[in-house]
Amino acid sequence: MMARRRNTRTGRWSLLGVILLAVVAVGMATLALRPMTSPDASAQAGGWPTIAPDKVDPTAVFLGGSSAAGSGAGTAKTRWTTLLATAKGWTEANFAGQGNDSLFGTSDTSCGGKGCLKYQDLVAKTVALDPSFVVVAVGQSENATDPAVIAATISASFTALRVGLPNATLIAVGPAATASHVTERIQAVDAATRTAATSAGATYISLLEPNVFDDSMVGADGITPNDAGHAAIATRIEAAFS
Repeated sequence: MMARRRNTRTGRWSLLGVILLAVVAVGMATLALRPMTSPDASAQAGGWPTIAPDKVDPTAVFLGGSSAAGSGAGTAKTRWTTLLATAKGWTEANFAGQGNDSLFGTSDTSCGGKGCLKYQDLVAKTVALDPSFVVVAVGQSENATDPAVIAATISASFTALRVGLPNATLIAVGPAATASHVTERIQAVDAATRTAATSAGATYISLLEPNVFDDSMVGADGITPNDAGHAAIATRIEAAFS
């Protein structure tokens, strides 16, 4: 009698085991037949995986005079602004040479007369782009503007840029010249640039201390850079980021 009950229980457990194995087998088969999908497949058109585009390179606006615009460079690709933007992976927006204020080292004649913009307009144009970087290369004014006026313009420009672009990296680049062409006026502009940049929380980069140029890097005027001079300026500025 006991043997019969034991056999009955054993048979029941065996039957239950077979049923469980069958359920597992059916489940695995169902999973095997289910198409493979990514977690967000429902959000993908047509069920195909999508690739997010790479982040756009940060924009860098360049303001300045003739050298920042490319004067003396063999091609646009060898001007220092483009060399720097390429090295840093920036998208370049070059507004250099478009202003008629001493801050940008140009005159009404050199920037094309009617096409010249006041520094306020250039600042507004820059802010509208919402760039990650703004590089202001202060030139040696081509007119007889009082250095005190230059200093005031520089200060106002950097202050306005900082207010309009609170999160941008502002970079101020002082004027350049070979050692034999560094005048008191150039030194005054350089000092004014340093003071204004520091007050606005901008990074100041001097091209005079130490002097970025030797005689082989500029034209006969001792100021306008050739391709070697443009490369030297780009290298000096890039080094400030390392």
